[in-house]
Amino acid sequence: MSSPRNKPNPAIGIMPASPSGSVPTFWARSSPADKSSLLSMAEAIGNMGHWHWEIADDIVSWSDQVYRIYGLEPQSRKFKFASTVTFSHPDDREKSSEAIKRAAITGEPFEIDARIIRPDGEVRSVIVKGQPECADGRPVALFGVITDVTEAIAAISSIQDKHEMLDLAAEIAQLGHWVWAADKSIISFCSDKLARIHGTTVSAFLARFAHPEQFTNAITLSHRERYGATVLQALRDGEPYAIEYRLVTPDGTQKEIREIGHPLFGTDGALTRFIGTVQDITDGKRRENELRRAKSAVEVQAEALRRSETKFRDIVEGSIQGILILRDFKPVFANEAYARMLGVPGPEEVISLGDLRRVIMPDAADTDAYWKMVVEGRLDGTTHRAGLRTIDGRVIWTDAVGRKVEWEGEPAFLLTVIDVTERHLAEQELLNKTRQLQDLNLQKDKLFSIIAHDLKGPFNSVIGFSDLLVARAGNLSPDKVADYARLVRDSAISVHGLFDNLLAWAAFQIRDAAPRFTAVDLAATTNGSIEPLRAMGTEKGITIENAVEASASGVHVLADEDLLRIVLRNLVSNGIKFSHAGGVVRITAAVGPMVRISVQDTGVGMKNADVANLFRLDRNISVPGTRGEKGTGLGLYLCHDIVARHGGAITAECAPNQGCTFHVTLPRAYPA
Repeated sequence: MSSPRNKPNPAIGIMPASPSGSVPTFWARSSPADKSSLLSMAEAIGNMGHWHWEIADDIVSWSDQVYRIYGLEPQSRKFKFASTVTFSHPDDREKSSEAIKRAAITGEPFEIDARIIRPDGEVRSVIVKGQPECADGRPVALFGVITDVTEAIAAISSIQDKHEMLDLAAEIAQLGHWVWAADKSIISFCSDKLARIHGTTVSAFLARFAHPEQFTNAITLSHRERYGATVLQALRDGEPYAIEYRLVTPDGTQKEIREIGHPLFGTDGALTRFIGTVQDITDGKRRENELRRAKSAVEVQAEALRRSETKFRDIVEGSIQGILILRDFKPVFANEAYARMLGVPGPEEVISLGDLRRVIMPDAADTDAYWKMVVEGRLDGTTHRAGLRTIDGRVIWTDAVGRKVEWEGEPAFLLTVIDVTERHLAEQELLNKTRQLQDLNLQKDKLFSIIAHDLKGPFNSVIGFSDLLVARAGNLSPDKVADYARLVRDSAISVHGLFDNLLAWAAFQIRDAAPRFTAVDLAATTNGSIEPLRAMGTEKGITIENAVEASASGVHVLADEDLLRIVLRNLVSNGIKFSHAGGVVRITAAVGPMVRISVQDTGVGMKNADVANLFRLDRNISVPGTRGEKGTGLGLYLCHDIVARHGGAITAECAPNQGCTFHVTLPRAYPA
């Protein structure tokens, strides 16, 4: 137990002791001032200072070096304990205060790592140690030292960083190490990386290999003898070595290895250790081999290219085809034949033209896209025809075939150009003639189909009623014979009217003449169009309701009356064709700036997918009616064609088993 009179003087600290425990003579003979000076010097050298806390009076004394550690000028000022704690880093303040207070209560020494903050904001790392001074078994004061370890921690951290960097570098470079101790003649160390290179663990590696000579057991047979002789000679002579060999891991994997050995000698010149550095160069060897093969292939290709270039020049100079080499639309080579095509004296003048797109006819709409694909190399082997305007103003047509090449060490595009002007003009003439013939054939087919489509029904009525009169005339009353005769006459008149209209429409189609627009009375035209069809409806049990007169009396549309009759007859006859007995075909009209005529039936209808093909000649297929009635499949197409020529529109709304409604929209007319 210490007493107040035996406690160290905080101004002097603990006296240094001699090895025997006695006070050194120089210290005993030194004055208090000299001793204080020596103590301050020692503290400055050790970057540490001492402190003292009188617990009862709450007075803390610092040596000069403590002030310097805290970034303050030495002074005689004394602190309260709470004031000293404010210098601690906020994150360490509670920990430091609690440790010191605990020592003041328990009388146990303490040591803490902490951080302090200087007045200028600099953070320093310190170690604080404290020793209680007791009286009657109770702590009355604490005496201790504080050491600034900022630089030491930074140095340790730097060493750790360097060690980690060395480990990382070794990992990246695939480096492993082993150490052979000469005094014990065993391998005393193996790095983790070396063990992984061998496909094992460090402990397994050291158990398997006690001496470098045993490495030969893991080396392929062809390299084993050379490796053993090299390493054993180096160990005997204490000489460095470098060798490459092939390693076989326990799982059978073969690796290419480069190994370097370095001897270490003691002060007496004797070999003490031998360090082996092992590098896995398998990937590097593979890349070297691939590079070697690639280089060889490039050399072969370069030689072939040189030969090809010589042949190319020999061939193109005398070719009758135009040959160009382009880079960014600009020619870097041209032969005489291409110069003649453009009407310039020679190849040099072709090159001087610069961007060759300037000679392409501007009406070749796809040419810019073609040339863009040429430059991007997406048209190898593709032929493109373009019109060129020569220097003397002529227009020629050419076929060009291109492919990517290398020209003078840079990518380029080779074009072979043929003058096909005569062939092009002949092809165009043939194409025009073919198109005209196709149009004529189509018109002919349409004309015959229309005649068959629109005349067959009325003729069937005439023939049917005539047959009835021939077979039953003797048994019929005069009134009944007169009725049948009227039906035959009406059908004949209908046939005559239809025939006249069809001839007019056919002439209109063949001459492609414009419709003869007039202000057509819609109600009257509708009545006249459907009247010949009533007999067809009556015979099949279909009711035809004309509601146009009720809803559009006196309304006129701008139309060709004969063509409008064809449209109305086709739509109504279609409704009759696809309706069952007892069905209704109803014609209505909605009046506005445009007049919409609707023909609605209660027939079999159709799927929505089929509606889109109703008005297309290439897709339309004739479908038999409810009694097997046959048609040409052209009726609705003809309606669509006629309405389109009137500047109107025709649409359909259909559903299976719910009938169809056709809408025809025409401009309204206002007669004078």
